[in-house]
Amino acid sequence: MDLKMILAGVGGQGVLFATRVFSETALALGYDVLGSETHGMSQRGGSVVSHLKIDGYESPLIRQGTADVLLSFDEDEAYRTLAFVRRGGLCFVSSPHGDFWDNGVKAYLTKNNIAAHSLAADEIALELGSPRSANLALIGYAVSVPEVRFGYDEIKATIERISPSRFKEVNLRAFEGGYGRKQ
Repeated sequence: MDLKMILAGVGGQGVLFATRVFSETALALGYDVLGSETHGMSQRGGSVVSHLKIDGYESPLIRQGTADVLLSFDEDEAYRTLAFVRRGGLCFVSSPHGDFWDNGVKAYLTKNNIAAHSLAADEIALELGSPRSANLALIGYAVSVPEVRFGYDEIKATIERISPSRFKEVNLRAFEGGYGRKQ
């Protein structure tokens, strides 16, 4: 599979759970997984960045300009971590503002052929009455893009398996809600 992912957000947005979803799915598919997280006062809303390498890698950290996929659960964190994305990479951001990038960053995205997608994942989660499941809505949205290289069924099975029983149903609905959004 050879996939490098950066998952970014702030404390409480479920970055580590999202990382676990992708890690456990890759392991279930028989791939090797390496990962590392950085937490900057995460319990107080500080930055959380997770580096995830799937198959064929020896060191856990991802160098700038080499990540295939960025999932950011926060607009500010998207700006902070965008430099990790390689030319031709993918970027998914939870944002209620749609096309929120400033003009300079839009030029950078175009120049580097980075496909940037945004989804109002928080709105989906609030509609479900579970604001903490926005991370799963963004995962669903990302998985609907074939270049992410994870299938709907595999990710759904992992969410079913690792979600605490009291959150399983809403987590699955959030994932499906994000997956069903138009690209």
